This record gives sequence, structure tokens and C-alpha cells, in this order.
Amino acid sequence: MKSIETSKYHYISLQSWMVTNLGLRGDELIIFAIIYGFSQDGKSLYKGSSNYLSFWTGRSKETILNKLKSLRKKRMIARIIKSSTKNADRYFCDYYATITRVPQEIQEKLLENWAEYSLTFFPKKDD
Repeated sequence: MKSIETSKYHYISLQSWMVTNLGLRGDELIIFAIIYGFSQDGKSLYKGSSNYLSFWTGRSKETILNKLKSLRKKRMIARIIKSSTKNADRYFCDYYATITRVPQEIQEKLLENWAEYSLTFFPKKDD
């Protein structure tokens, strides 16, 4: 795992609904909380690297990519794929928590039964 520079003031916020309503645990909980933290305003994106997620979870890049894929399959996060301007063979992904893109009153309904309602609000786009 690559070393990254972080401030001693960096933090992540785990919220109870992430565990009780979404059923997240462990690495997926931490990764989701980070992405949610960056995208919770409904407009912003997580533009960080897999190294940053590795720093917080202590996991390999391969494990991080698998956890991101799992969260996408559960429709909890979505990605935006961007091509590199320096190398056409490379691409980068920005992520956001899908729940941040719907109005507050719908968020509450989603959290009542994520497994059922997420299929309605977030149709499958990628895996």
C-alpha cells in the first residue's frame, strides 16, 4: 500500500443509518462513509484515489476496487468515468453516494427499505 499524506485533522463520519438502514459493515461502511462525506451536498463528488481509501481501510487496491464494485451493485454509490488527458489508455473514476441525489423526503423513504426502493430510484447503469 502506498503511503499518502494526510492531515492529522482528516476524519470520516460514520452515521447510524449507514449501519441500521443500509446494513453496511467493515470496509464497505468506511468506503461508503468517505464517499458520502464528499458528496453529501448533492453536487460534489469523491475524486480521491484508491490509495486514500486504502489508507482508511488498510486494504489493498484490489480489495478496494472489489468493495467499490459491490457498493455499485447495491446501488449505494455511482461512478463517473473520465479519460486521462495525458494517457488515452488510462481512466479515472469519480464517485458519489446515490442517496445524495434525491430530495430529503425521498431519502427517508429509501432508508426505510433500501433493498426494495433502491431498484426503483436507481436503475442499473453499470457494474
